[in-house]
Amino acid sequence: MSDRGMKKWAPYKTLQEQWETLDSIDEENKLVEKPKISNEEAEEINDKLVNYHGEELEFYFYKKGRILAEKSTIKKIDAYNRKLILNNEVIIYLKDLVGIK
Repeated sequence: MSDRGMKKWAPYKTLQEQWETLDSIDEENKLVEKPKISNEEAEEINDKLVNYHGEELEFYFYKKGRILAEKSTIKKIDAYNRKLILNNEVIIYLKDLVGIK
């Protein structure tokens, strides 16, 4: 027997209020904890930032319970405030960065 998960509540999505409530519950179920990166992964991220020469990279970062990906070049590395500013004006704090490819 398979687990029906949120499917079992689908018949109750007949009123707008129920849609909003069930959608918010579904969104909360998709949230993840911030992954912990190993020392090797941290060194790999550091190496890519230190040896950066203007190429486009894909950044993976944690924000509000989700792992997001952003593909861009780096506009500025702000070491004082510990953040990256990308050319598409996205700001990624180094504490939230989980990977670079």
